[in-house]
Amino acid sequence: MRVTRNAFALLLAACTPVTTRPAFAPYPEAVHAVIDAPPAQVTEEAGAWLAAQGTTVALASPRDGFLETRWQEVTDSTAGRMTARIRVWADPDAPGKSRVTLEAVYRPIEDPSRTPRDLERPCPAGSAGERLAARLLAALSEKLGVTKY
Repeated sequence: MRVTRNAFALLLAACTPVTTRPAFAPYPEAVHAVIDAPPAQVTEEAGAWLAAQGTTVALASPRDGFLETRWQEVTDSTAGRMTARIRVWADPDAPGKSRVTLEAVYRPIEDPSRTPRDLERPCPAGSAGERLAARLLAALSEKLGVTKY
């Protein structure tokens, strides 16, 4: 079977590796669950829930199964004042299910000479950022169903 150059170019252009997901993986401390919905639906529901909570979503891509909030100032009694961000990765699992990872991070310092990811740390247990991620996971589990944590 012979493939023409035009057909090959068209096929190559259709398989673009471009994604909105970051080049790094979530921290091991991130929470995980298998949610009973496809990645696109999980991403859309997470964005809607966060918006209802007053959190601004900076980037949401249902196609890529990724969502990231803007940096926001949070204050609580356990960790004090911090700037935090939530990221959601929704990866295909079994048919119609997604392996969801929620990461809550903060920046303890600002240093323009370092890459942004180098400055991030997982939010401490019990902090406002970590509690927001846990509430989001509970809301997704309640609305869409959960197979396992």
